[in-house]
Amino acid sequence: MVTVQKKKNALFLVTLVVLAIFFSPALLLSEGQKIRSHADKNKLPKGCASCHKGHGKYNTPMLAETKETFCFRCHGSTLDVEKTRQQGDLARDTKASDIMREFEKPYRHPVEKMGIHRYGEILPETDPSLPRHSECVDCHHHHLVLNDNKMAGMKGTNAQGMLMTRASSEYEICFNCHSFSANLPAGQSNKAELFDVSNPSYHPVIAPGKNGEITSLMPPYTLSSTIKCTDCHNNDEPQGPNGPHGSIYKYILTRNFTSSDGAESSLQYELCYSCHRRSSVLGDESFPYHNLHVAIVGTSCRTCHNPHGSRQYTHLVDLDNLTIRPSTTSGRLEFIDLGLKTGQCYLSCHDKDHGPAIYPAQPSEPLPASGTGSSTYRRYRR
Repeated sequence: MVTVQKKKNALFLVTLVVLAIFFSPALLLSEGQKIRSHADKNKLPKGCASCHKGHGKYNTPMLAETKETFCFRCHGSTLDVEKTRQQGDLARDTKASDIMREFEKPYRHPVEKMGIHRYGEILPETDPSLPRHSECVDCHHHHLVLNDNKMAGMKGTNAQGMLMTRASSEYEICFNCHSFSANLPAGQSNKAELFDVSNPSYHPVIAPGKNGEITSLMPPYTLSSTIKCTDCHNNDEPQGPNGPHGSIYKYILTRNFTSSDGAESSLQYELCYSCHRRSSVLGDESFPYHNLHVAIVGTSCRTCHNPHGSRQYTHLVDLDNLTIRPSTTSGRLEFIDLGLKTGQCYLSCHDKDHGPAIYPAQPSEPLPASGTGSSTYRRYRR
């Protein structure tokens, strides 16, 4: 009897919520009285009834389909969308992006892990034993979404780990799962800590960066620019649906980036070269040994730089890498920034000991010539 009564109470509460939505259209209006995307009858002719049915699917808030397929009624394949149009739930002239196709790519947010999301859940997660998940409603508020702001109405997490009732920046939504969560996967780092503006260096997601000179930076970016998470993590197809749903590139990157060593090419570090001029990097305009490391030795950008930020060093230098070890002669593992284009590295990497390596080289030790082979790696001061 108790179980039956609980089910009745739950059904009653769900019914109240749905009725409140039906009879409270003000909830679907944004500032400036914009019509929310899912409350626009030019798109959804039946209004709320385009999604909510009098006798919906079991264990849903009176939805026409289960959560696994519901969003794809309008944001799925041409066949699914056409079926929804024939049912009168979607206007004929409404263009719906095929988001389902994006989740079929090799690297994606795992929306297939359904049934884990909990209504009213608090993020970042505090229980390390709970499984991670990523459902549509973790990034999009189905009632409050806007055409020009797909994340409108979502809660967020700020750089200090505090809950934001309404996220004001895109990164605050990303931080819900990728910052202070107790169930971060092994090998993943707290991105809020890496983007922390108190760090010596970081990519300018929360605020403009601290580097006073970036010779390789390409327009329209300047030293005062800020960027979004989705400038790097997004659809690999420029003409496809915007957003970090899926990509053919690892880490859901918009362009290719190879974190392992290999021959340098415009494709190998395409992501980096979309903001940093390749000719500047290989021309050693900012660091006198970029060409030596990247083009001649074939070291990945990721070997020395963390693309999010560094909690220890300037210039995104991060020595926490399996290929980097303490110097065999000095025993030190350290980078020292000595000012504009000068510094020292104490480390051992790629069978070369730097105890330290000093740049720029002393006058008696000229820089290696481009294309002269890896033997020239020994020629700069160690």
